[in-house]
Amino acid sequence: MTTIFEDNNLCVFLKEINGKSEVWLIVKNHSTPLNYFDSICRDFPRIKISNFISLKKAFDEANVSVCIGEYKPKYLVSTSKDEMLAYIDINMTQSEIESCNINKIKTEIIEALNEAGINEGIDLDEISEDMESYARLTVAKGIEPVSGKDAKITYFQLSEKKPTIKSDGKVDNYEMNLIDKIERGGWLGEKTLPTLGQPGKTVFGKTVIAKPGRDYMLKFDAKSVDEVFEEGKIILVAKFDGAVKFEHGKIGVHNHLVIDENVGYSTGNIDFDGYVTIHGVVEDLFSVRATKDIFIKGKMGIGAVGTIHSINGDVSILGGVNGKKKAKLIAGRNVYVKYVNEAEIEAKGEINIGLYAYESILKGDKVILSPDKGKVVGGEIHAKHLVSANTFGNSMEKATKIQVKGFDRNKVNEELDVIKVNFNETIAKANRLKRELEILELNQDNLSEKDEFTYKGMLLTYENLIDDINKLNYDFKKLEEFLRTKGEGEVKIFGSAYPKTVLDIKNLQKVINKTMSGSFYVKDNSLHLTQT
Repeated sequence: MTTIFEDNNLCVFLKEINGKSEVWLIVKNHSTPLNYFDSICRDFPRIKISNFISLKKAFDEANVSVCIGEYKPKYLVSTSKDEMLAYIDINMTQSEIESCNINKIKTEIIEALNEAGINEGIDLDEISEDMESYARLTVAKGIEPVSGKDAKITYFQLSEKKPTIKSDGKVDNYEMNLIDKIERGGWLGEKTLPTLGQPGKTVFGKTVIAKPGRDYMLKFDAKSVDEVFEEGKIILVAKFDGAVKFEHGKIGVHNHLVIDENVGYSTGNIDFDGYVTIHGVVEDLFSVRATKDIFIKGKMGIGAVGTIHSINGDVSILGGVNGKKKAKLIAGRNVYVKYVNEAEIEAKGEINIGLYAYESILKGDKVILSPDKGKVVGGEIHAKHLVSANTFGNSMEKATKIQVKGFDRNKVNEELDVIKVNFNETIAKANRLKRELEILELNQDNLSEKDEFTYKGMLLTYENLIDDINKLNYDFKKLEEFLRTKGEGEVKIFGSAYPKTVLDIKNLQKVINKTMSGSFYVKDNSLHLTQT
């Protein structure tokens, strides 16, 4: 038993029981108030009262010895829940701190930490002569684990289909980047592998496992793309020469037929599943059919060919068309030609002509000629929402017919709203499915046969959703093009429209009987004219 305080009113002493120091109290004078004991406790910060019933009993019944709590250590060690921080409660009065040598305090704290098993990241910078009594100070910090880096994936970027800008700043609308060619072994993408991260340590020296980086699967067509392993990377390369494609959310190489000569008797007609680039021309009566883009680069252009037909892509003819009333061009998307003379062109998207269209039949969503030089002389144009050129007809009053079917702006807006809803819902489905696929991919090495089957089914569904997203996006952009048209069908005349030019916009006709310019459009079932 050790007495730590005694006067005429009470006695406070310690008892060592089972290795713990208990605080005991005897109140000598029955009239001693409880707050008298409170004032004593302020001078003894190590007293911790935990038994208030016994404390009250001591004051109610004089000369009764009762245990009222425990005697805290001078330096009480505790840690955070995750054991990454260690604290010291300084159970000393300010006068005790001021009277002690700071180095002695630090030595005693280190001993207390070692006794508690704390040996990592000890830092006593907060222990100083300026510290306050009853303070809780951080005296050790563990080493936080460093999470691994996620896998990083990059893919080949497809060229934007836009006109080429020459070195002199002029725009060549017909030198288009339609096909992204790739040679065997060419780079298509890569994945930087995830890292494991760096483990940490608690203040007790225990290892804290780092969270490894997330892995992601490269999406590629294994029939046309190879994986090459390098240190820390997986590189995707083309298995053969071709054209880069993205289908079903995967990168791949599509068949790309390159013909360095003319298409003629030496080659025969071309019918190809993929992209076609012809460095020469297509000779008269010969035809080219392809599922993807067709690019004819010969500057002489084409003449009285049979049919140039791209089922799902664009047709670009660098040198123009002299069709002799035989040539026909068909495109699943757009057609780009420098000029067209006595030929027929049909596109599901846009027809873009540089210099002129003479005695030709043109059918597309919109037909665009150069606003500076583009001329439409004779023939017929049938568009859904827009036709624009510098000149229509000529001074010889060549009969020229321009028909714009027109559209209902309210219905187009309604269709856009439906597409937006479907697009957002499809994106949400695809994102949810993508997350589920990523979870399976993280554990791909341990998948059961059933899980593997489920994964393949989910992957097919995901690829179909990506196709749906791409189609919805394409349809959305087409409808936006309609809404950019003035009114509900428009013919833009940047230069002049000559007599015998007939405009038919949404079944409202205007026969030009004197040279004029401007933008004709239909709004509220009436034909309007504004100056361009």
